Amino acid sequence: MAEKKKETWTDVKKIIAEKDKKELIKLIGDLYRLNKENKIFLHACYPTGVVSSEPYRKIISDALYPPVPGNRGINFSAGKKAISDYFKATNDKVGKIELMVHYVETGTKFTDEYGDMYENFYVGLENMFEKVTEELESQSDEIVDYFLPQLERIADMAADMGWGYYDTLMDTLYDFCERNGKQLSSIEY
Repeated sequence: MAEKKKETWTDVKKIIAEKDKKELIKLIGDLYRLNKENKIFLHACYPTGVVSSEPYRKIISDALYPPVPGNRGINFSAGKKAISDYFKATNDKVGKIELMVHYVETGTKFTDEYGDMYENFYVGLENMFEKVTEELESQSDEIVDYFLPQLERIADMAADMGWGYYDTLMDTLYDFCERNGKQLSSIEY
């Protein structure tokens, strides 16, 4: 017996292309009602008012600062997925940076409240912090000047944390400032 070919997006796209507007609206409505993620995504893609990153911020907060610590663990991938989903839906680079900063800040607040974490926890936050500075490289001075104090505040919050977390954040921030002719305002390095 011949093995059945796995269906792909291309196969589905061909079928969808043949549908009329009414059928497509019904399909999108069904997807909308299917789950919360689809609703959030469609609202971000097709805003009916002000586009809000708030649903994505909440996902990040819940993923990196679980409401009941110990009940379920930190979920870095859910936080990263929220950032990715927001950007796919909106193509808003500044909003993406805002969510990335929120990701690092939320994780830092979590460890500040509940104590020292494991090395990979800090590495995950450090990697996102570095990605924030990489994203800022292509932004205007106005945008950089908006986010730089937030990054400084996060680094300052990390001063007494383990695994070299503070040192890594400060090295990343210092290198970014040096490359971009910026100065750190409140933290001595």
